[in-house]
Amino acid sequence: MRVKLSLLLALAVLAAACSTGADATTTTTAVGGASSSPAPTTTTAPASSTTEATPAATTFIGADLVESTISDTSRIVTLAGDLTEAVWILGFGESVVATDVTTIYPPEAVGLPVVGVGRFLNAEAVLAQSPTLVIGDTQTSPLVAIEQIRSAGVPVVILEVPTTFEGLYDKMQGLAMALGVPLRGTELAEEIRTAIDTALSAATPLSPKPKIAFVYSRGPDVMLLFGSEMTTQPMIEAAGGVDVGAASGVTGTVSVTPEAIVAAAPEVIIITSEGLDALGGIDGLLEIPGFAETPAGRDRHVLGYPEGDFLTFGPRIAESLELLIADLRSILGDS
Repeated sequence: MRVKLSLLLALAVLAAACSTGADATTTTTAVGGASSSPAPTTTTAPASSTTEATPAATTFIGADLVESTISDTSRIVTLAGDLTEAVWILGFGESVVATDVTTIYPPEAVGLPVVGVGRFLNAEAVLAQSPTLVIGDTQTSPLVAIEQIRSAGVPVVILEVPTTFEGLYDKMQGLAMALGVPLRGTELAEEIRTAIDTALSAATPLSPKPKIAFVYSRGPDVMLLFGSEMTTQPMIEAAGGVDVGAASGVTGTVSVTPEAIVAAAPEVIIITSEGLDALGGIDGLLEIPGFAETPAGRDRHVLGYPEGDFLTFGPRIAESLELLIADLRSILGDS
């Protein structure tokens, strides 16, 4: 898959380089998705300084293997916070007319109309914004809502949800290819890679590695333990911890039971700040059966981060990683 993506990216870059201006009629073909192979590391200039004509039409094969022809990017609806941020960075911010609830950045996007939650897609709410392009990911659902938007003549681009840093770089490149600006995508991926490498190089390894649980909650009725194949695993491991969900054999998410969380024995619990607020803070979390009996509960080692920062795994992920590394060293006494 990586070879195919790299070849297609090279062809797209060549096609874009041959364009002669804003009225170019170049058509590029791209494939969306993620892989574990290294992303291209060659860059020529910061993304903001790239001069790149946008093709009149781009053909993009998404992670759902659906081919979309994109000829109008004047009214874009994004269905995940990381996609909103990346679209903005790639130079299409003024075209974004609506987002989903997970968008918390950039500030200019926060005041835009919200069409709901991408994972529980409302086709009518999206179509009410008269979009010319809708961008989602493999967590966007249900399929019937996606097909309803497509049936209205609006292309819906679906990108892979990355669960590795390499997959993140691929996703940025794929999004840029869908928008017809592959050079900018390569540069953005390299900027993110450099920022992550810098954050990791500055960190002092924790010894022994702390056991960390990521718990997702929107209140006491929704308590999920995250495991492998989630965006939280590479963050926890990069920060020097052991993901207890993944170590316990959890793939995706499972409901938290008192027995399971006690058996996992996390030394640190990470939770979304929205979820922590809904529970009434750390005290509220520790009232949930099992949590107070964990090492993290006894020591009140609970870290809350905005969902739009920690879960969407987007362009600012290096900042979230730096913060997590610093917080872990602070509460564990290893600064």
